[in-house]
Amino acid sequence: MAQLGINPKQIKSYNDTTLLYLLSSEGTLSRKVIASKLNLTAAAVSKITKRLIESGKIEEIGNSTEDSDRVGRKEVLLALKSNDKFSLCITAELDAVTYAICDIRGNLKKSVTYPFFDDNALIVNRAKAFLAENAAYAHKLIGVGLCVVGSVKKDVFGVWNNENLVDLLELELGLPVAIQNNVKAYALAEIIYGDTSHDSSVLFFKWGSGIGSAVAVGGKLLLSTDYSLTEIGHYIVDPSGKQCRCGRYGCLETVASADAISAETGGLSLTEIVSSKDEEVINVLEHKIDTVALALTNTATILNADRIVLFGQMFENQSIVEKLTVQCARYNNHFKHNKIMVGELSKKSTYIGAAAVSAQQFFFEN
Repeated sequence: MAQLGINPKQIKSYNDTTLLYLLSSEGTLSRKVIASKLNLTAAAVSKITKRLIESGKIEEIGNSTEDSDRVGRKEVLLALKSNDKFSLCITAELDAVTYAICDIRGNLKKSVTYPFFDDNALIVNRAKAFLAENAAYAHKLIGVGLCVVGSVKKDVFGVWNNENLVDLLELELGLPVAIQNNVKAYALAEIIYGDTSHDSSVLFFKWGSGIGSAVAVGGKLLLSTDYSLTEIGHYIVDPSGKQCRCGRYGCLETVASADAISAETGGLSLTEIVSSKDEEVINVLEHKIDTVALALTNTATILNADRIVLFGQMFENQSIVEKLTVQCARYNNHFKHNKIMVGELSKKSTYIGAAAVSAQQFFFEN
């Protein structure tokens, strides 16, 4: 329905985008079903689908098998045209950098991972080398999704020095680049490709080499000019603690990150920590889980979150998931009954966020 202050061009763009997201979620639909789901007339859906077919974003893929016994014209099914639209996905974590090629549905085609590095020239050169090795996708790329730990603003701390990086990548690769914080990007992926789009408020929490969070309200990612507003990793939990890379003291990340746990467990790697059966390591983890649960529950309570979605390497250990869930429920009874869960895309976190960022900006909402 049209809203005050929105012109016809904006309405057209909104309708196109809404239909694309619907097909991304549902897979295939007939025009009749689309009209019903979007509460639009058949004539309006016909105009929208004609426009999107002509632009190469959707295609007709055959007749519906439903109501096959009925006499008359069969409903034609529509789907996203995804076989010729791909993204270069670059994800920089604290311990690794992954280059990947994904289609607009977030399906992985190719990938390579390097130990973490921070050099703009090397970032570009490895991107070029990766594309050269996968030349079959070169002319089908719609853009680059770039995800980094920390802020994506040029004048705020982050895992990479972002100054001029986007401009450099666009110049050297000849492709548009969309940049986003890695946790917010993962949250966007769960909204686009997962099942969280209808929840009124969702808190996403990452616990791996670093700690981070993001919030989605009504299927929309909450973005803020203040990077730390929804960033639980930089909530202060120990005022007398160590200085964080953000400049504060005693942030949750300084207390419960992989580096902090490693320092208390004899230098174990994150993989070793997650899989350890050693009683001393488990005791350390239980203390960290309690600290995380308290910060997580307080944040979720303030946000009135319907769900908490977990992802990150720490949650590959089901025991950690269960203990965190019990502690959260202890602090707030609301978080019982499946209110806390591991994200369905968590095993794809090294590329799915970057894929979502690119797909959103250069396909769904372009």
